[in-house]
Amino acid sequence: MTARRFPQRVYRDGEEPDPRFSLANERTFLAWLRTALGMYAGAFALEALSLPAATGWRLAAAGVFLVLGTLAAVQAWL
Repeated sequence: MTARRFPQRVYRDGEEPDPRFSLANERTFLAWLRTALGMYAGAFALEALSLPAATGWRLAAAGVFLVLGTLAAVQAWL
């Protein structure tokens, strides 16, 4: 006997979705967010550490990492 969902007028047609697909979508979303956080961490590390590199290059690299992290977070949402 299969369990009936409530309200039956809404759930009368169709089948239950396979939970593996929902979990796969969630794992992909979290992977994109991990990537974004890694990019942010790289940008902050470039600024926090006093590297002997030129300041302009360090700021440019940190800016690129911030932009890429933001793009990864937006991609996760889409």
